[in-house]
Amino acid sequence: MGNYCSSGQTKKDKDNVSEKSEESPSYQLADKNKAKGNDVKEAPLAAPEVTSDASGTGQISNSSNITNGCNSSTVAGGVGVDGARAQPKALQNVQSMTLSDSTANSPMTVSPPCDIPPVHQNLPQNLTPLYGKPTTNRRTDKYKKIVLYILAADDGFQTEKAMLREVFKGLNQKCQSRGFELHVADLHVQQPKGNSFDVNKWFRGPLEAQGGHELAANCLAEIARQSCDSYLIPVLFLGGTLGDPLLPLTIESQDFVAALQMAERNPAERAILEKWYVLDDKSQPACYRLNATAPPPMSSEESQKELALLLQTLIDIFSKELRDSYLTTVVEQEINNTVLISQELSKRCIWIQSTVAALKTEGQSSVEAEMVRRLTNIQNDLKNQLSEKHIIRIPANIAQPQQEQFGAILDTCLSLEIDAIIDEHVSKYSIPHCTHGVDRRLLSELEEVNRHSRVLNENCANFSTTERVREYLTSARGKPLVVYGPMGAGKSVFMAKLSQNLHTWLPDSHLVIRYANLTMQSSDVTGLVGSITEQISVLIKGVPTRCQHTVSSYSGVLKSLLESSKQQITILIDSIDALRDVEDFDWLPVTLLDNVKFVLTVSSASTGHDLANAESRVLQRLRERIGDDSCFLYLTPFTQEQWEDVLCFGGGDIYAANGALQLPESWKKSDEKISIQAKILWWLGWLGITNLSNTSVSHISERVFVILEEKFTAPIVRLIMSLLLASREGLLETEIITLIRNSNLVTGSTTKQWTHFCWKMGPLFLHNKNIIVIDRTLRQVAEKRYEADIKHAHQILYDYYELQPTVFLDKKGKEKCFNYRKIVELPYHKYKLDSTATESAIFSTSPYLTDLVWLQDKLIATGCVHVLNDIRLVDSATSAGTHVALLKSFIETHFKALNYDGNQLYSLLYPVLVAEQQRPGSPYANNTVVQQWLNTINNSTVPFLEKLVLTEGADEEEKQAVDNMPNVVGFDLIMNLSIEGYFVISLSTEREEICVWDVAKCRKVRTLTGVPQPSAICPVGDYGVAVLCRREIRIIDLNEGRFKVTLKGVMNQKMPYFGLHDPAHLVCLSRNRMYVNLMNIESGDCVTTFKAGEDRFLNSLLVSGDGRILVCGDETQKPFPLLVWHLSQKKLLYDLRIPHHDFITSLSAITHEGSYVCVVAKELAEPSPNFIVVYDLQSGTLFKKWKPSCNTVSLAISQTNTCVIAGLEDARILIWDLVTGNCRSTLVGHSAPVTLLKIDPTGKILLSSDKEGRDMSIRLWQLDSGNLLAVYTPEERITTCEILSGGSYLALALENRHNLITLKLRLGKDGSTADEDRAATVYGNSEHDGKQFDLKQ
Repeated sequence: MGNYCSSGQTKKDKDNVSEKSEESPSYQLADKNKAKGNDVKEAPLAAPEVTSDASGTGQISNSSNITNGCNSSTVAGGVGVDGARAQPKALQNVQSMTLSDSTANSPMTVSPPCDIPPVHQNLPQNLTPLYGKPTTNRRTDKYKKIVLYILAADDGFQTEKAMLREVFKGLNQKCQSRGFELHVADLHVQQPKGNSFDVNKWFRGPLEAQGGHELAANCLAEIARQSCDSYLIPVLFLGGTLGDPLLPLTIESQDFVAALQMAERNPAERAILEKWYVLDDKSQPACYRLNATAPPPMSSEESQKELALLLQTLIDIFSKELRDSYLTTVVEQEINNTVLISQELSKRCIWIQSTVAALKTEGQSSVEAEMVRRLTNIQNDLKNQLSEKHIIRIPANIAQPQQEQFGAILDTCLSLEIDAIIDEHVSKYSIPHCTHGVDRRLLSELEEVNRHSRVLNENCANFSTTERVREYLTSARGKPLVVYGPMGAGKSVFMAKLSQNLHTWLPDSHLVIRYANLTMQSSDVTGLVGSITEQISVLIKGVPTRCQHTVSSYSGVLKSLLESSKQQITILIDSIDALRDVEDFDWLPVTLLDNVKFVLTVSSASTGHDLANAESRVLQRLRERIGDDSCFLYLTPFTQEQWEDVLCFGGGDIYAANGALQLPESWKKSDEKISIQAKILWWLGWLGITNLSNTSVSHISERVFVILEEKFTAPIVRLIMSLLLASREGLLETEIITLIRNSNLVTGSTTKQWTHFCWKMGPLFLHNKNIIVIDRTLRQVAEKRYEADIKHAHQILYDYYELQPTVFLDKKGKEKCFNYRKIVELPYHKYKLDSTATESAIFSTSPYLTDLVWLQDKLIATGCVHVLNDIRLVDSATSAGTHVALLKSFIETHFKALNYDGNQLYSLLYPVLVAEQQRPGSPYANNTVVQQWLNTINNSTVPFLEKLVLTEGADEEEKQAVDNMPNVVGFDLIMNLSIEGYFVISLSTEREEICVWDVAKCRKVRTLTGVPQPSAICPVGDYGVAVLCRREIRIIDLNEGRFKVTLKGVMNQKMPYFGLHDPAHLVCLSRNRMYVNLMNIESGDCVTTFKAGEDRFLNSLLVSGDGRILVCGDETQKPFPLLVWHLSQKKLLYDLRIPHHDFITSLSAITHEGSYVCVVAKELAEPSPNFIVVYDLQSGTLFKKWKPSCNTVSLAISQTNTCVIAGLEDARILIWDLVTGNCRSTLVGHSAPVTLLKIDPTGKILLSSDKEGRDMSIRLWQLDSGNLLAVYTPEERITTCEILSGGSYLALALENRHNLITLKLRLGKDGSTADEDRAATVYGNSEHDGKQFDLKQ
């Protein structure tokens, strides 16, 4: 038997606030700042340990479908407040008491006897992107990418860099196992000396790279690019030199004039200054620029000599301040732009310093003395900024043993920094586990949308058209608006600007914006409409949709949501024609309420000059669907004035170096005047290419690739572009570098060549998580130009990904992360290669659509959309009636459940396969792949929950009939019957019905009707049950279906608590709550009374499983104490209390033998999270104390596994070891606060769930290992559930369902944990089997 803690709906008054009691024991809280080791030891037990759950001592068990299927470290979720709008009702964690709370129906676990305080009153911070308002905290700034950026004066330190490459291998494995990309950026390789003073090798191109500054400009551009969205770790190699000096590119006019005045005494100095620096009056402000474009022809030796003289002249003339301002080297610029400018980077920076002899100052030239001065200054700055442990000093000539020691030190330093970065990312930027049931992939997509909007908002938009859209948004127009224009006209930028300004026009409007084909979730009509519907459903109803993943299902839900919306909603969809399968627009609502606005953009045509008239097929179908020409708005080109402004001032930061970009006047006379044209012209002007005869988009788009091929050779550009275009979602930077290196096209450093390519490409690439060609116009030109190479690129990518592991593990095998890139890309390239083969059906029979292990891994790692995209590669006509059609239908039906956690693939697929095998005329019955799937599941070693079907046809018919009836009343409570067999008792208050179920056979064995309003139960003996009927307790014989006796007296209306002492006695809280009655079950009389004192009101009742120990909460004394009685000895054992703290007695649990009781306590004066205390009831002393990082919302205790289990409001479950006090495991996987914990009768298996139904799933865990056994998401919300012995069966009651669902735990080939002999047990007298008894009196 278990413990029983009955509960009702308690409303606590203001007088419940506790104060320090005179009767309080001498226990004092340990000083919060005191270290654990300083805790005072008290006999007979240690003082309580304040242990943080984030200490990392426990194993983390993760079964959630986090992006990339990656294990995540512990995250403390915070609660954000959106003051502008109250939270949707269903997202508030307000305890809605159901009668399943009334009785703890599993041994050693307990349900709360009173209300849990509300946890979230407002929408949490991680759900505020659903509102669509621009984010202020920029949560998504960083991707999972770490860059080791090498700062160096030259290409020395070859031995040390070789050691870094060795260390990198282990670090890369660590990063991959945590879902991070690790990249090394080293531009200081094969770096010839003296080039900065050789005019013949000066770079012709961007202003900032001229005059010998090419490497410096490339390095700074790389630092800026990587710092934008990656975590930078600077690794500095610096010894006794700063490398080659650089001449200043520009000198401010006043400083140059002053320098000329200083050179008056030496005409040679003045002449050389005037020769090499010329006035640039177009720059803002005006300056003198190094004359790098047209120097007189001279040999390298002459150049070196003359420029060295120029440098010496500047050093001699300039004051110390001016030398610090103008004279520099590459490594100084790198250090100034990383370590010395950012406190974060200075903390991470690691300095490898070679010990060199002390620098001599005697007999030096002014140039040498200047370099020594600057080197000394920068070394002093570094010593002040850097941590001593990050300065690794090595001898000039490092020996082999020292190399190994250096490698170990470097590995340790970098490992610590990488661990800190990963922990920071998880705590700051990862989507928290607790999303209140909202799909994490929806939140992830919104992050991508917000990031894309920010990138687009850096461009210019056509504000005349924007004004016309604003008029539509603020009008009462009841139809969608379509904005159309030529490709490259800036429609995406236009939509980003709308999203940015919307809330200034419509402050109360929710914004739903999508860029078609931005992510895989929005690449097809079904995914796009589903994503929009999901977001709007949460905004309006507070809960996600539960419909199938089909366009028709989503469009029906979307229409009803928009028709019922009281909120103002604006929906923006960009580039609707970019969707892969946009055929018709039946899903598009064409009649809208005044508070709903819908704006779409579409390309009018892809080629031709008269673009306004040449309409695309998609635009024509939109016209047919909407049927109103006034709803169509042409995105006009820039006006001449706007165009000139855009060309003069519109360039982004990359073009802003050294003043404004100067573009030729002839470019301002272009006819097209659209965004993509301006973007390419800026790029050409930045590169210094101004001799264009034709500035049309088609011509300059082709010119982009011609220029790249000139600069980097055609084979390299063909390879890079074909790989990017062939990839499904772009490529990671590390992937591109590896593929280029494998091609053997690059001699020397591949990384340096790639970095140079990235710098030259500038903003024509999108450098985010994946590198892609961002503009559709350029992409189309590239696809046509490199068409032949793309086919070969598919083969290269297929071979590359096939050799990779599907799962990344760290060295210890603890951290695990799916190889997301392989799982997404490999099937696509297989299909592309198969489509060129003669046999078209090869892909449909490939492992990517037939291997269940692969499919399950892909579902866990990527979600359903990616699997459906693989399925859609197969022609629907070809796949009809095959396993592909069955798989597609199955995933569309169970889309939400599989997206939530792909681990339940076998649980959901198995009954579908069995049903198809038995269905007459099924086309799948004899399918070999379907048969193979059945065999795979039957022979699987993976545990899963098998849904059992009702064995009796009559029951099935009844189920169908009841399911078709409206307002069917389900069950309020299910409880284990701890007798031989697998039996549970169910209770329905409204139907006034109690049933006994044989769970193993999935059928009712007794039905008792006419029980007056039963609301709580407690099994008595083998076949008896004590039932709370209104305010009376009645004893019922379940076997024979009759009332036996009614206990004397009535219960308290709000707190009708009772529990079992022994087979002959119950303990009940009295009507006035001042004492506990011990009642005789046979006679109904009160045997004795337990009372703690005068006028002490009790508010809870908890009985140990063996019935010996009774624990009650007292709400009269201040602070609230716990009263502990020994029922057999009939005496009060302890009056437990903690000064300045209240016990939350609704969250308490007791072991079966009553040795320990755990309870949640709350500090009165502090708003900090509650904490857990454990009392040893043999001595009455405080045994353990734990303080998780957030509130505990459910509690259980297992004597078998000597642990306490806490369900937290951030969706984690913590398992605390009762012996050591450590956090043994952190269980991750739920998406809402874990408000229900149940332990099976053996004390080994844990069932967890959310009673509110935000997370609709149940999970089974092994308590000793913390491993997930199984997860199951039913089609409706679970109202109550129960776990049977060993977790062998689960009984679920669903909302508005007349029958229970039975799930059988199957543990691989051996079937299940169920005992077959026990399962065959008959309940009571077989003659009463299946009978219905009417107890109405």
